[in-house]
Amino acid sequence: MSDGTTDELTLAQDLAARICHDLGGPVGMVAGLLELPDGPDAEALASAREGAAELRRRLLLWRAAAGGSGPVPLSQLPALAAGMLAGGRATLVLHGDAGLPPEGGQILLLAALVAGEALTRGGTVEISRESAEVLVLADGPVVRWPPALLALLAGEAAEPGARTVLPRLLLSLLATKGWQAELLSGREGAAPLLLLRPPAG
Repeated sequence: MSDGTTDELTLAQDLAARICHDLGGPVGMVAGLLELPDGPDAEALASAREGAAELRRRLLLWRAAAGGSGPVPLSQLPALAAGMLAGGRATLVLHGDAGLPPEGGQILLLAALVAGEALTRGGTVEISRESAEVLVLADGPVVRWPPALLALLAGEAAEPGARTVLPRLLLSLLATKGWQAELLSGREGAAPLLLLRPPAG
């Protein structure tokens, strides 16, 4: 049986593991190119610069997703998510001014990342405002919302681990801020929509 402190520690450990995994590739590439026996040539330096730029993009994304950069302006979400959804195979589209509370940017960024994981073959993540609610649509050839998200929304426990940390972090943040979430059936056989409802007032 676990308590809240244990759950928080496990989530923090899994988040750290996921960040290290996502940053490890670019770091290793840059280090390898700069440590060539004869020194990096022009081509290696160009590749190292690309790797450093990729590393910076991932750092900015994770800092915002983990809440380390303060409130995230909605206008910055597409740039933060660029090349980061579904391994770069999905794009983020925002519809309208959501007019959300300060934590809204972080929540929507996490929701976009979770929706990106649903797009195993790429596609588009669309986020729009419907009255006081936010709809997150994952649109692509194949849409499979992460099992961890489905379990949590059903009131069940999700398996721990770095691979399930995004849905767990999203639902934990929603609960902390008084938001609610549910999956709505899509129209005419379309994939379900993730509905996010901010606290009233």
